[in-house]
Amino acid sequence: MKKFFKDNLPKPDDLKKYKALGVLGDSIFEKNLWVINKNTLSRALAIGLFWGWMPMFFQMIPAAFCAIYFRANLPLSLAGVWISNPITMPPMMYLGYQFGNLVLGIDPLFDKFEASLEWIGSVFALIWEPLLVGTMIIGISSAIVGYFGVHILWKIIAYRKLKKIKSNTK
Repeated sequence: MKKFFKDNLPKPDDLKKYKALGVLGDSIFEKNLWVINKNTLSRALAIGLFWGWMPMFFQMIPAAFCAIYFRANLPLSLAGVWISNPITMPPMMYLGYQFGNLVLGIDPLFDKFEASLEWIGSVFALIWEPLLVGTMIIGISSAIVGYFGVHILWKIIAYRKLKKIKSNTK
C-alpha cells in the first residue's frame, strides 16, 4: 500500500505549478507533509473526507491548510477532497440536505437538487441550514470512520505481512 502511494502521488515539485497553493508558502514543502505512514495517511483521509463533504468551492485550499496544521500527508489530503466532483457533488449535497432536514425535524421543501448555480442561488436562503447541518455531520462522521479505518487496515496489513514472514521462516 505504501509503495502504491509513493509511486502515484505527486512530488513537492509538482505542486509548484499550482499558483492557488502559493498562499501556503514554503510550508507545503516540509518533509513531514510528504511522508506516508499510518498517522499521516489516516489524518489525510480524514481531512479529505471532511472537506469533500463541505458545500463550497475550492475545498482543496482549506484541506491544504488542515494538512499543514495537522501534519497530514498533503497530496493525500488534497486527493481525498475529490470524493466530491461534478458527478458526485449533486447527490452528496442532496443527501446532506435530506439528512439535515431529518436531524432538524424539518419537512424537506425540495424533492430534488438541481446541479445549477442559478437554482442553488435562488433557494439557498431556504436550504442552507439543513444542508450545512447534514453535510457537517456526514463530513465529521466520514472523517472519523476514515481515520480509524486506515488504522485498522494498516494493522491488518501489518499482521498479514508478519504472518507471512513467520510462515516463510518455518
